[in-house]
Amino acid sequence: MSELQSIRKKEMDFLKAEIESWVENEVITSEQAENILSLYDVRERNLRVIMLTAGLVLLGLGAASFLMAHWHELDKMLRVCIIAGAYLASLAGYFIAGRETKTGKSFLLLSSAIFGAGIYLITRMYDYKMTFAEILGWWTAQSVITSIISRDEWQLYFSQALSLVWLFESESVNAFALYFVRTARVPVTEFFAVYNAFSLMIALWGAWLCVRDRAALMMNMLLTLLLLASRMSLCFGGTWSLIILAVTGAAMSFLTKWPDTEIMGLLMLGVFGLLLTWPDFWRGSEFSSGRNIFPVVNAVIVAALMLLNIWRGHSGIGVTFCALIASRYFFDHFFGYLPKAWGFTLTGIIFVFAGIFFGKIRKFFVKE
Repeated sequence: MSELQSIRKKEMDFLKAEIESWVENEVITSEQAENILSLYDVRERNLRVIMLTAGLVLLGLGAASFLMAHWHELDKMLRVCIIAGAYLASLAGYFIAGRETKTGKSFLLLSSAIFGAGIYLITRMYDYKMTFAEILGWWTAQSVITSIISRDEWQLYFSQALSLVWLFESESVNAFALYFVRTARVPVTEFFAVYNAFSLMIALWGAWLCVRDRAALMMNMLLTLLLLASRMSLCFGGTWSLIILAVTGAAMSFLTKWPDTEIMGLLMLGVFGLLLTWPDFWRGSEFSSGRNIFPVVNAVIVAALMLLNIWRGHSGIGVTFCALIASRYFFDHFFGYLPKAWGFTLTGIIFVFAGIFFGKIRKFFVKE
Protein backbone atom coordinates (compact mmCIF):
# COMPACT_ATOMS: atom_id res chain seq x y z
CA MET A 1 0.00 0.00 0.00
CA SER A 2 1.34 3.43 -0.94
CA GLU A 3 2.19 5.99 1.75
CA LEU A 4 -0.62 8.33 2.78
CA GLN A 5 -0.48 11.90 1.50
CA SER A 6 -0.39 14.28 4.46
CA ILE A 7 -2.51 17.43 4.03
CA ARG A 8 -3.76 20.19 6.33
CA LYS A 9 -7.17 19.99 8.04
CA LYS A 10 -8.59 22.86 5.95
CA GLU A 11 -7.57 21.06 2.77
CA MET A 12 -9.14 17.82 4.03
CA ASP A 13 -12.42 19.62 4.85
CA PHE A 14 -12.45 21.14 1.37
CA LEU A 15 -11.74 17.75 -0.22
CA LYS A 16 -14.56 16.09 1.77
CA ALA A 17 -17.02 18.79 0.72
CA GLU A 18 -16.03 18.40 -2.93
CA ILE A 19 -16.28 14.60 -2.82
CA GLU A 20 -19.71 14.78 -1.18
CA SER A 21 -20.94 17.00 -4.03
CA TRP A 22 -19.50 14.53 -6.56
CA VAL A 23 -21.36 11.67 -4.88
CA GLU A 24 -24.61 13.66 -4.81
CA ASN A 25 -24.26 14.47 -8.52
CA GLU A 26 -23.43 10.79 -9.22
CA VAL A 27 -20.02 11.65 -10.64
CA ILE A 28 -18.46 8.97 -8.42
CA THR A 29 -19.85 6.25 -6.16
CA SER A 30 -19.70 6.20 -2.35
CA GLU A 31 -17.13 3.41 -2.50
CA GLN A 32 -14.90 5.47 -4.79
CA ALA A 33 -15.27 8.44 -2.44
CA GLU A 34 -14.08 6.33 0.50
CA ASN A 35 -11.13 5.06 -1.54
CA ILE A 36 -10.10 8.63 -2.44
CA LEU A 37 -10.34 9.84 1.16
CA SER A 38 -8.33 6.84 2.37
CA LEU A 39 -5.36 8.12 0.36
CA TYR A 40 -5.05 11.25 2.53
CA ASP A 41 -4.20 11.86 6.13
CA VAL A 42 -4.63 15.05 8.17
CA ARG A 43 -1.32 16.64 9.05
CA GLU A 44 -1.22 17.22 12.81
CA ARG A 45 1.18 19.46 14.65
CA ASN A 46 3.23 17.26 16.88
CA LEU A 47 3.85 19.22 20.09
CA ARG A 48 6.59 16.79 21.11
CA VAL A 49 8.54 17.38 17.90
CA ILE A 50 8.11 21.16 18.21
CA MET A 51 9.38 21.12 21.81
CA LEU A 52 12.36 18.92 20.92
CA THR A 53 13.25 21.12 17.95
CA ALA A 54 13.00 24.28 20.04
CA GLY A 55 15.14 22.69 22.75
CA LEU A 56 17.85 21.66 20.28
CA VAL A 57 17.88 25.12 18.71
CA LEU A 58 18.25 26.76 22.13
CA LEU A 59 21.05 24.33 23.08
CA GLY A 60 22.81 25.16 19.82
CA LEU A 61 22.46 28.90 20.43
CA GLY A 62 23.76 28.45 23.96
CA ALA A 63 26.82 26.52 22.75
CA ALA A 64 27.47 29.09 20.02
CA SER A 65 27.17 31.96 22.52
CA PHE A 66 29.63 30.25 24.86
CA LEU A 67 32.13 29.67 22.07
CA MET A 68 31.87 33.24 20.82
CA ALA A 69 32.38 34.62 24.33
CA HIS A 70 35.60 32.61 24.75
CA TRP A 71 36.56 32.45 21.07
CA HIS A 72 39.75 34.53 21.28
CA GLU A 73 40.93 32.56 24.32
CA LEU A 74 40.99 29.30 22.34
CA ASP A 75 44.02 28.05 20.42
CA LYS A 76 43.89 28.85 16.70
CA MET A 77 44.09 25.20 15.68
CA LEU A 78 41.28 24.33 18.08
CA ARG A 79 39.13 27.05 16.50
CA VAL A 80 39.80 25.62 13.03
CA CYS A 81 38.85 22.17 14.29
CA ILE A 82 35.60 23.51 15.77
CA ILE A 83 34.67 25.14 12.47
CA ALA A 84 35.56 22.02 10.47
CA GLY A 85 33.75 19.80 12.97
CA ALA A 86 30.59 21.92 12.79
CA TYR A 87 30.70 21.82 8.98
CA LEU A 88 31.16 18.03 8.86
CA ALA A 89 28.49 17.51 11.55
CA SER A 90 25.94 19.51 9.54
CA LEU A 91 26.76 17.47 6.43
CA ALA A 92 26.34 14.27 8.46
CA GLY A 93 22.96 15.57 9.65
CA TYR A 94 21.98 16.10 6.03
CA PHE A 95 22.64 12.46 5.12
CA ILE A 96 21.21 11.02 8.36
CA ALA A 97 17.99 13.05 8.26
CA GLY A 98 17.45 12.24 4.59
CA ARG A 99 18.32 14.21 1.50
CA GLU A 100 14.69 14.80 0.51
CA THR A 101 13.38 15.80 3.94
CA LYS A 102 13.01 19.37 5.16
CA THR A 103 15.33 18.61 8.08
CA GLY A 104 17.98 17.30 5.70
CA LYS A 105 17.69 20.35 3.46
CA SER A 106 18.01 22.59 6.53
CA PHE A 107 21.22 20.81 7.58
CA LEU A 108 22.62 21.32 4.08
CA LEU A 109 21.88 25.05 4.24
CA LEU A 110 23.48 25.17 7.68
CA SER A 111 26.63 23.58 6.29
CA SER A 112 26.88 26.28 3.62
CA ALA A 113 26.35 29.01 6.22
CA ILE A 114 29.12 27.50 8.39
CA PHE A 115 31.43 27.32 5.35
CA GLY A 116 31.03 31.06 4.67
CA ALA A 117 31.46 32.00 8.33
CA GLY A 118 34.47 29.67 8.52
CA ILE A 119 36.26 31.39 5.62
CA TYR A 120 35.74 34.77 7.26
CA LEU A 121 36.94 33.62 10.72
CA ILE A 122 39.95 31.66 9.49
CA THR A 123 41.23 34.46 7.23
CA ARG A 124 40.94 36.90 10.14
CA MET A 125 42.68 34.51 12.57
CA TYR A 126 45.71 34.11 10.32
CA ASP A 127 45.68 37.73 9.06
CA TYR A 128 45.21 36.56 5.49
CA LYS A 129 44.23 39.58 3.42
CA MET A 130 41.00 38.88 1.59
CA THR A 131 38.38 41.43 0.65
CA PHE A 132 34.74 40.80 1.46
CA ALA A 133 34.06 40.32 -2.28
CA GLU A 134 36.74 37.58 -2.46
CA ILE A 135 35.33 35.81 0.61
CA LEU A 136 31.85 36.08 -0.85
CA GLY A 137 33.14 34.73 -4.16
CA TRP A 138 34.57 31.57 -2.58
CA TRP A 139 31.42 31.15 -0.52
CA THR A 140 29.24 31.48 -3.62
CA ALA A 141 31.40 28.99 -5.54
CA GLN A 142 31.07 26.42 -2.72
CA SER A 143 27.33 26.93 -2.56
CA VAL A 144 26.85 26.49 -6.31
CA ILE A 145 28.99 23.33 -6.37
CA THR A 146 27.00 21.95 -3.42
CA SER A 147 23.71 22.66 -5.20
CA ILE A 148 24.96 20.80 -8.30
CA ILE A 149 26.06 17.77 -6.27
CA SER A 150 23.00 17.67 -4.00
CA ARG A 151 20.46 18.64 -6.70
CA ASP A 152 18.63 20.53 -3.95
CA GLU A 153 16.42 23.50 -4.83
CA TRP A 154 16.81 25.15 -1.41
CA GLN A 155 20.57 25.14 -1.82
CA LEU A 156 20.21 26.59 -5.31
CA TYR A 157 18.01 29.43 -3.98
CA PHE A 158 20.72 30.15 -1.39
CA SER A 159 23.38 30.13 -4.14
CA GLN A 160 21.37 32.58 -6.22
CA ALA A 161 20.94 34.93 -3.25
CA LEU A 162 24.70 34.87 -2.63
CA SER A 163 25.32 35.40 -6.36
CA LEU A 164 23.13 38.51 -6.38
CA VAL A 165 25.09 40.05 -3.50
CA TRP A 166 28.44 39.05 -5.06
CA LEU A 167 27.56 40.58 -8.45
CA PHE A 168 27.15 44.00 -6.85
CA GLU A 169 29.92 43.62 -4.25
CA SER A 170 32.47 42.61 -6.91
CA GLU A 171 31.19 45.40 -9.20
CA SER A 172 30.49 42.86 -11.94
CA VAL A 173 27.11 44.58 -12.09
CA ASN A 174 27.60 48.34 -12.13
CA ALA A 175 24.74 50.03 -10.28
CA PHE A 176 25.40 53.31 -12.12
CA ALA A 177 25.10 51.54 -15.49
CA LEU A 178 21.56 50.43 -14.58
CA TYR A 179 20.48 54.07 -14.88
CA PHE A 180 21.04 53.51 -18.62
CA VAL A 181 23.03 56.67 -19.26
CA ARG A 182 23.05 57.55 -22.94
CA THR A 183 26.77 57.29 -23.71
CA ALA A 184 29.00 54.23 -23.37
CA ARG A 185 31.57 54.26 -20.57
CA VAL A 186 33.96 51.47 -21.61
CA PRO A 187 35.03 50.01 -24.99
CA VAL A 188 32.88 47.24 -26.48
CA THR A 189 35.86 44.88 -26.17
CA GLU A 190 35.41 45.07 -22.38
CA PHE A 191 31.98 43.41 -22.51
CA PHE A 192 33.31 40.06 -21.23
CA ALA A 193 35.94 41.61 -18.94
CA VAL A 194 34.06 40.31 -15.88
CA TYR A 195 34.67 36.71 -16.92
CA ASN A 196 34.18 35.48 -13.33
CA ALA A 197 30.59 36.76 -13.41
CA PHE A 198 29.85 35.05 -16.72
CA SER A 199 31.44 31.84 -15.42
CA LEU A 200 29.17 32.07 -12.38
CA MET A 201 26.11 32.44 -14.65
CA ILE A 202 27.13 29.33 -16.60
CA ALA A 203 27.54 27.42 -13.31
CA LEU A 204 24.12 28.57 -12.07
CA TRP A 205 22.49 27.42 -15.29
CA GLY A 206 24.30 24.09 -14.91
CA ALA A 207 22.93 23.83 -11.38
CA TRP A 208 19.43 24.58 -12.68
CA LEU A 209 19.74 21.75 -15.21
CA CYS A 210 20.33 19.43 -12.26
CA VAL A 211 17.43 20.79 -10.18
CA ARG A 212 14.84 21.84 -12.83
CA ASP A 213 12.92 24.15 -10.50
CA ARG A 214 10.64 26.87 -11.89
CA ALA A 215 11.42 29.49 -9.22
CA ALA A 216 15.15 28.89 -9.71
CA LEU A 217 14.68 29.27 -13.48
CA MET A 218 13.07 32.69 -13.09
CA MET A 219 15.78 33.80 -10.67
CA ASN A 220 18.51 32.64 -13.08
CA MET A 221 16.84 34.64 -15.84
CA LEU A 222 16.76 37.75 -13.65
CA LEU A 223 20.42 37.39 -12.63
CA THR A 224 21.49 36.88 -16.26
CA LEU A 225 19.38 39.86 -17.36
CA LEU A 226 20.90 42.01 -14.60
CA LEU A 227 24.45 41.17 -15.70
CA LEU A 228 23.76 41.62 -19.43
CA ALA A 229 21.87 44.90 -18.91
CA SER A 230 24.75 46.34 -16.90
CA ARG A 231 27.40 45.30 -19.42
CA MET A 232 25.33 46.51 -22.38
CA SER A 233 24.77 49.90 -20.80
CA LEU A 234 28.48 50.32 -20.11
CA CYS A 235 29.60 49.18 -23.57
CA PHE A 236 26.79 50.34 -25.89
CA GLY A 237 25.17 53.20 -23.97
CA GLY A 238 21.73 53.34 -22.44
CA THR A 239 19.67 53.98 -25.60
CA TRP A 240 20.98 51.04 -27.59
CA SER A 241 20.90 48.80 -24.51
CA LEU A 242 17.21 49.47 -23.90
CA ILE A 243 16.42 48.91 -27.58
CA ILE A 244 18.29 45.59 -27.65
CA LEU A 245 16.68 44.41 -24.40
CA ALA A 246 13.17 45.41 -25.53
CA VAL A 247 13.60 43.69 -28.92
CA THR A 248 15.00 40.58 -27.20
CA GLY A 249 12.01 40.57 -24.87
CA ALA A 250 9.63 40.86 -27.84
CA ALA A 251 11.32 37.87 -29.52
CA MET A 252 11.21 35.81 -26.30
CA SER A 253 7.48 36.56 -25.88
CA PHE A 254 6.76 34.42 -28.95
CA LEU A 255 8.60 31.34 -27.62
CA THR A 256 5.35 29.59 -26.73
CA LYS A 257 7.04 26.21 -26.26
CA TRP A 258 8.73 27.60 -23.13
CA PRO A 259 6.02 29.40 -21.09
CA ASP A 260 8.40 30.79 -18.46
CA THR A 261 10.67 32.25 -21.12
CA GLU A 262 7.60 33.68 -22.86
CA ILE A 263 6.48 35.42 -19.65
CA MET A 264 9.98 36.77 -18.98
CA GLY A 265 10.10 38.13 -22.54
CA LEU A 266 6.77 39.90 -22.05
CA LEU A 267 8.00 41.49 -18.85
CA MET A 268 11.23 42.61 -20.54
CA LEU A 269 9.28 44.09 -23.44
CA GLY A 270 6.94 45.90 -21.05
CA VAL A 271 9.57 47.29 -18.67
CA PHE A 272 12.23 48.33 -21.20
CA GLY A 273 9.65 49.43 -23.74
CA LEU A 274 8.02 51.64 -21.11
CA LEU A 275 11.38 53.23 -20.29
CA LEU A 276 11.88 54.03 -23.98
CA THR A 277 8.70 56.14 -24.01
CA TRP A 278 10.63 58.83 -22.09
CA PRO A 279 12.49 61.24 -24.44
CA ASP A 280 15.39 61.52 -21.96
CA PHE A 281 16.64 58.08 -22.99
CA TRP A 282 16.84 59.20 -26.64
CA ARG A 283 18.43 62.64 -26.24
CA GLY A 284 22.14 62.87 -26.90
CA SER A 285 22.12 59.77 -29.10
CA GLU A 286 22.18 59.29 -32.86
CA PHE A 287 18.37 59.14 -32.71
CA SER A 288 18.12 62.75 -31.52
CA SER A 289 16.33 65.24 -33.74
CA GLY A 290 14.64 68.60 -33.46
CA ARG A 291 11.27 66.92 -32.98
CA ASN A 292 11.98 63.52 -31.47
CA ILE A 293 9.30 61.09 -32.61
CA PHE A 294 11.10 57.92 -31.47
CA PRO A 295 9.49 57.78 -27.98
CA VAL A 296 5.99 58.04 -29.45
CA VAL A 297 6.71 55.49 -32.19
CA ASN A 298 8.16 53.15 -29.56
CA ALA A 299 5.06 53.57 -27.35
CA VAL A 300 2.76 52.69 -30.26
CA ILE A 301 4.81 49.59 -31.13
CA VAL A 302 4.94 48.35 -27.53
CA ALA A 303 1.20 48.99 -27.03
CA ALA A 304 0.43 47.11 -30.27
CA LEU A 305 2.56 44.14 -29.18
CA MET A 306 0.85 44.13 -25.78
CA LEU A 307 -2.59 44.12 -27.46
CA LEU A 308 -1.41 41.20 -29.59
CA ASN A 309 -0.36 39.32 -26.46
CA ILE A 310 -3.72 40.07 -24.82
CA TRP A 311 -5.30 38.34 -27.81
CA ARG A 312 -2.87 35.45 -27.37
CA GLY A 313 -4.07 34.97 -23.79
CA HIS A 314 -1.66 37.04 -21.66
CA SER A 315 -4.34 39.51 -20.61
CA GLY A 316 -2.91 40.35 -17.18
CA ILE A 317 0.53 41.51 -18.35
CA GLY A 318 -0.80 43.01 -21.60
CA VAL A 319 -3.52 45.12 -19.98
CA THR A 320 -1.15 46.22 -17.20
CA PHE A 321 1.50 47.61 -19.55
CA CYS A 322 -1.06 49.15 -21.92
CA ALA A 323 -2.54 50.95 -18.90
CA LEU A 324 0.93 52.03 -17.73
CA ILE A 325 1.77 53.50 -21.14
CA ALA A 326 -1.56 55.32 -21.32
CA SER A 327 -1.16 56.59 -17.73
CA ARG A 328 2.39 57.74 -18.44
CA TYR A 329 1.22 60.00 -21.30
CA PHE A 330 -1.89 61.15 -19.44
CA PHE A 331 -0.01 62.28 -16.34
CA ASP A 332 2.86 63.75 -18.35
CA HIS A 333 0.83 65.74 -20.90
CA PHE A 334 -2.62 66.35 -19.43
CA PHE A 335 -2.71 65.96 -15.65
CA GLY A 336 -0.37 68.87 -14.95
CA TYR A 337 -2.49 71.31 -16.97
CA LEU A 338 -5.74 70.51 -15.16
CA PRO A 339 -6.91 71.94 -11.82
CA LYS A 340 -6.25 69.41 -9.05
CA ALA A 341 -9.95 68.73 -8.48
CA TRP A 342 -10.53 68.03 -12.17
CA GLY A 343 -7.33 66.04 -12.47
CA PHE A 344 -8.14 63.68 -9.61
CA THR A 345 -11.78 63.41 -10.66
CA LEU A 346 -10.89 62.51 -14.24
CA THR A 347 -8.29 60.01 -13.07
CA GLY A 348 -10.83 58.41 -10.75
CA ILE A 349 -13.36 58.12 -13.58
CA ILE A 350 -10.74 56.41 -15.77
CA PHE A 351 -9.94 53.84 -13.07
CA VAL A 352 -13.64 53.16 -12.37
CA PHE A 353 -14.27 52.75 -16.10
CA ALA A 354 -11.31 50.38 -16.40
CA GLY A 355 -12.53 48.34 -13.41
CA ILE A 356 -16.09 48.02 -14.75
CA PHE A 357 -15.18 47.20 -18.34
CA PHE A 358 -12.00 45.16 -17.73
CA GLY A 359 -13.86 41.88 -18.11
CA LYS A 360 -15.52 42.98 -21.35
CA ILE A 361 -12.24 44.26 -22.76
CA ARG A 362 -10.58 40.96 -21.91
CA LYS A 363 -13.33 38.92 -23.59
CA PHE A 364 -13.01 41.10 -26.69
CA PHE A 365 -9.28 40.54 -27.06
CA VAL A 366 -8.72 37.06 -25.66
CA LYS A 367 -9.35 34.43 -28.28
CA GLU A 368 -11.70 31.60 -27.34
